[in-house]
Amino acid sequence: MPNKINKLIKETINNNDIYKNNSSFKNVKEFKKINEINVMPRMLCNVELVQKFRNLAKQKQWTNTTLMNNILKDYFDRLENSNNEDD
Repeated sequence: MPNKINKLIKETINNNDIYKNNSSFKNVKEFKKINEINVMPRMLCNVELVQKFRNLAKQKQWTNTTLMNNILKDYFDRLENSNNEDD
């Protein structure tokens, strides 16, 4: 009986070694928390506007991020130019 138990223990140890060797974490990237300052918050928008936005991004073959960056850049450039004209 003790021989059977010893044999089972050895098999269990060997199986654990196999699992440890198969689960490799060598290629895992370090988790980095998103910097809230650089990200716009999630928001609810008019469904039709969202669809038009996505269609425009697809039409220009841009990502949604690229399109939003361009829209915001244009908007704030216009604001800055209009403020300069008032001076």
